[in-house]
Amino acid sequence: MPDITKLKITASRDMAGKDSLGSIDAMINPAGYSTTYNADYRKSEEIGASETTQIFMGAGPSSLNLDLLVDGTGILPIPEGLTVTAYIKKLTDLVFTYHGPLHRPNFLMITWGGVLFNGMCSSLTTNYKLFNSDGTALRAEIKLSLLKSIDFSTKKKKAANQSPDMTHIRTVKAGDTLPAMVYRIYGDPSYYMEVARINGLNSVHDIRPGDQLYFPPLKKI
Repeated sequence: MPDITKLKITASRDMAGKDSLGSIDAMINPAGYSTTYNADYRKSEEIGASETTQIFMGAGPSSLNLDLLVDGTGILPIPEGLTVTAYIKKLTDLVFTYHGPLHRPNFLMITWGGVLFNGMCSSLTTNYKLFNSDGTALRAEIKLSLLKSIDFSTKKKKAANQSPDMTHIRTVKAGDTLPAMVYRIYGDPSYYMEVARINGLNSVHDIRPGDQLYFPPLKKI
């Protein structure tokens, strides 16, 4: 029977994960997990408009939610031979405890099969379900929520081809608005009138899916 790969949580001082502070394995792999992706919008502010237009401002933080089980009844060994209480303490110290020298909790990397998630713990809830006759915990369910966070160098590389100092040609897709496209290129939707003028548009609404628009370097606007 092949070995089972356990979900692993690794903590580090830096977002790139180069300065590891330790790790912990799940006792039992979760039956599932959930991910959430968010986007930030603001409403258009036309005076007298009967309807509103949502202008895309940027991607909000994505999140990962895990349910972990730790059981001390002996059905399976707890990693490192820990008790339920000691396992929960180690997990809490690793993912959530505030560290004075760092001025924040640790950065975390979750690895399991095809799952790779980098971020920080936003909440940790422990529900104790079973106890020994002396009151010590024998079973607990742990709900762990993390917010995605990437290191600045990776973020910079991903954003390099979106630099406002470069010329861009973009194809309009269904649902695109000119202010939203301008924001994605320049980080500021207020340039949309100039982009409309440069592209010979009679109106900022005069774009259709498939149209190609020219976005000059920011310094030329």
